[in-house]
Amino acid sequence: MNNITILKEETINIPPEYKKERPPFPKRAKIEITNRCDLKCYCCQHTYYSGKHQDIDKDFLFRIIKELKELHVEQLGLFWMGEPLLVRELPEYIAFSKEVGIRYVFITTNGRLATPDKMGKLFESGLDSVKFSINADCRENYIKTCGVDAFDQVISNLKETKRLRGNNNAPKIYASSVFDPNDEGHYDRIHDLILPYVDQHYPLRIWGKRKIVKQNNEYQIVDLPAEEGRSLESMLPCWPLFTEPHINCDGYMSACYCDLDENFFMGDLRKMSLMEAWHSDKYVALRKKHLSKDVTGCVCESCAIFA
Repeated sequence: MNNITILKEETINIPPEYKKERPPFPKRAKIEITNRCDLKCYCCQHTYYSGKHQDIDKDFLFRIIKELKELHVEQLGLFWMGEPLLVRELPEYIAFSKEVGIRYVFITTNGRLATPDKMGKLFESGLDSVKFSINADCRENYIKTCGVDAFDQVISNLKETKRLRGNNNAPKIYASSVFDPNDEGHYDRIHDLILPYVDQHYPLRIWGKRKIVKQNNEYQIVDLPAEEGRSLESMLPCWPLFTEPHINCDGYMSACYCDLDENFFMGDLRKMSLMEAWHSDKYVALRKKHLSKDVTGCVCESCAIFA
């Protein structure tokens, strides 16, 4: 696996055999090992979360990882809404996942804590890929976007991560960026800055009236044609309900990848198995709404993406 955009497309494009009220258990899952984060990004739901901040219980995590392997999960992300590098035991968790037999273990980090010491331990543990989320092109914009002064540290850590890997092919080093719709050169400036230090850098899809396209091997921001405009209905059925379970550090399986609302919790994994939660009555009912392309009256009606 050496192309993160292919992995991403495989996740968000729901195969026909998964478009069911009770789909097979996916080959990919994410576990939130902590819901703590050291940034305050204005565009992230986590910034506005007022609940308890904590790390996952180790015994529970190991049970879930074993269960994922029994369900033939091949790709496991040890992160979700929190920052995984805040967890001291992360190298142990990666090593355990690989020992159990998970083929591909990955993380996403904001990079502030991705020091050579921490990254060296992750490399040794068997990590298959790390993605840096870098959503600003300079220190000033970083402070505005992320709420802390860490741009120089993040870029330094990215460079050191590439140096640490040297001429090896693994783990893969990726980066993603969103862009400021009021600044058309925003993504390009980030791209030019970090491209020498990553295997792949890609833009995250934005919602609104503009989009990023690649023309002649360059990214450009263009107006979104009317026929390509997005609506909530056009996003249905939403992929996380069918292709990637998200397990939070409290032990719940969530139906949403970008919202912390407990109404998205489909099953308590401290009381039921992964498959029982995946096929729970609550999950089945929500999938039925999505498959009918009508989420009126359910939690998805107030989708955070369109808030």
